Amino acid sequence: MVWLGNLGLTNHTTSVLRSIFQQVTDAIVVVNGQGVVAGANPAAEKMTGWTAEELSGQIHFCDICRGMANCMEEASCVDCFAHRPSMPSFEMKVRRKDGQEVSVAASSTQLQDHDTKMLVVILRDMSEQHRMERERFQRMMTKYMIEAQEKERKRVSRDLHDGVGQALYSVMVGLKMLNELEFDEPIRKHLQEVQQMTTRALEEVKNMAVELRPSALDDLGLIPAIRSYMKRYEQTFGIETELETIGSKRRYGASVETALYRICQEAMTNTAKYADADKVKVRLTDTPHQVELYLEDNGSGFETDQIRIKGTGLGLYGMRERASLLGGTVDIQSAPNKGTSVHIVIPINEKGEPLHVDPSTYRG
Repeated sequence: MVWLGNLGLTNHTTSVLRSIFQQVTDAIVVVNGQGVVAGANPAAEKMTGWTAEELSGQIHFCDICRGMANCMEEASCVDCFAHRPSMPSFEMKVRRKDGQEVSVAASSTQLQDHDTKMLVVILRDMSEQHRMERERFQRMMTKYMIEAQEKERKRVSRDLHDGVGQALYSVMVGLKMLNELEFDEPIRKHLQEVQQMTTRALEEVKNMAVELRPSALDDLGLIPAIRSYMKRYEQTFGIETELETIGSKRRYGASVETALYRICQEAMTNTAKYADADKVKVRLTDTPHQVELYLEDNGSGFETDQIRIKGTGLGLYGMRERASLLGGTVDIQSAPNKGTSVHIVIPINEKGEPLHVDPSTYRG
């Protein structure tokens, strides 16, 4: 650290600065008046991949500096940094020894004593922050996608019920009135066949509307919606179901109820498609600080570290993401021939709203 001794400081001050220089976690690069690196701390070595010896006196700072707007190539670094915006730091890129570039936040200060003119550049690695920002953006997009999907499901479900469903019901009423009139037997038989076809079509429309967005979930709450789904599930797949509720049977926030219902639906669909089970147990437990949903089947099971659960919608990723967006967790346990269990926990407050939610991604 010859550069430090050239500043004409007292021994005590030099010792303190040397200790700080070595221990600080931000990268510090000292540049002389010609733009050549005069010193670098261990954090700078780690960031750039060069040793302090390789940097000092050998490399022009412009060789590792990338991405600065209006870069004054091979100019005095003191002059170059003097053109930076008057802010605590700005973003730039540093080129590592291996050629890779690292995004950093840079700030600088000038040191001068007599004829010695130097620039101290402090670099903070922004890679982790950028990674976190990307993850946050991805979570935001996932949340908006889920919200948009639920909104569209609700709209289509309502349109099916109020539009197509009502139209088919009107047709059924008309056919019933026609059946009360006297027709020849062939015509009467044909009317009955059309009436039966219309009845089946109406049932299918009702089932589609419920699958898209059950009105019970909005009108009655999570428990009645799950109970109604389990009844349809038994009729559709022939798999026995059992629902147990522990604690209060209160309503939760719409986001909590929707997430738990969709996760339950997804997990039970997986069981019907892949587990070869004949029974599914569901337990909903309410406590003052969290709500838990536990599903268990007696199916074939699988190796959790080898098989990715498949299913409708977003599958396992969607189940975990729905819970995660509300500060919750999803734990899946399974083994060959030992069935599968899915355990969901969502922290809630006294009003049944999610307790831990990123304010930037949650809208009431």
